[in-house]
Amino acid sequence: MSREEKRRLRHTYNVIGLTLLILYISILIAVVIGYAVYYSNPANQIVYGENDIPIYPFGHVAIGLCVPALAAMAVFAGYCLLAHYDPSELFRTENIRPGEIFRFSMIILFFRQVCIFADPIIDSVLDRFGLEVTGFDYDIEHSLPTYLIEIFATVVLAPIGEELVFRGVVLRCSSKISQRFGIFFSAFIFGMMHGNPYQFLLGFINGIFLALIAIRTGSLIPAMICHAVNNASGAVPLIILYFNEDMAHLVDLLMMIVFFTAGLIVTVRTFTSGDLKLPEYTMWHKARTLPILVTSWSTITVMVFYIIDFIGSIDRLEIPEQILTEVIRTVFK
Repeated sequence: MSREEKRRLRHTYNVIGLTLLILYISILIAVVIGYAVYYSNPANQIVYGENDIPIYPFGHVAIGLCVPALAAMAVFAGYCLLAHYDPSELFRTENIRPGEIFRFSMIILFFRQVCIFADPIIDSVLDRFGLEVTGFDYDIEHSLPTYLIEIFATVVLAPIGEELVFRGVVLRCSSKISQRFGIFFSAFIFGMMHGNPYQFLLGFINGIFLALIAIRTGSLIPAMICHAVNNASGAVPLIILYFNEDMAHLVDLLMMIVFFTAGLIVTVRTFTSGDLKLPEYTMWHKARTLPILVTSWSTITVMVFYIIDFIGSIDRLEIPEQILTEVIRTVFK
């Protein structure tokens, strides 16, 4: 490999890393400013429920969920402008079939259920090391506007913004070097971006599948739809919860059973039929992927930020003093 080719490849990885870095910093700044402005009004305050768990009001939820998605759209627009890239090719429709969209959606819902089943395993592993995931130790205000803004942000805004960046930029750019590497690289980055073990697993697995269908169809539309379906499956019980808590739990259980069983059948049939195959990965690709990627300063920098967020979502397990005393007595008696 010539020095010029190495430089060109490193430039590609730096473009990816710089795009993600700008997105990370812009979200951080916008969210901090948004919270500062919102909470400057004495009427807007965080209240605390049982076990001192914070209950976030409407404004906090709106800022925390809408700003990242809108920032992703803005960063993608900036990337297209600076790279002189016409994004219309990402929205082709000639290879999109309703039947396939339904099949892909069932697969994504199956993966979601598998990852939900894996959450207790993650908890168990962390527990062995005296750790727990604390990134979700909060609740949101029990009001219809708060639930609606969360649903709108997660089902509409997030799928658009995240697919534009992670499949529209990360996958597209890295696939020019190696499609298979691009699939796993974009999925790994997508998982790490979520900043906690639960969503990393779901983001990584779904990221692989979303990349596969984006490559297969040559469009981001199916990936956006599947992404929205995945998020909507978690949002439906939320809106029912506002009206009836017992009904919400029942709907959640029924969805789990249906999506797992039906999704399993569709997933097995799809992958055994060979409809979705990973592209080849040769020694030629290998020399141009990870060995060059690790020399990209921007990609390494943004990965450090993602890792810090990931670690920050995990804390030492809080054990009541009486239980801790009994454990110590049992061990040393």
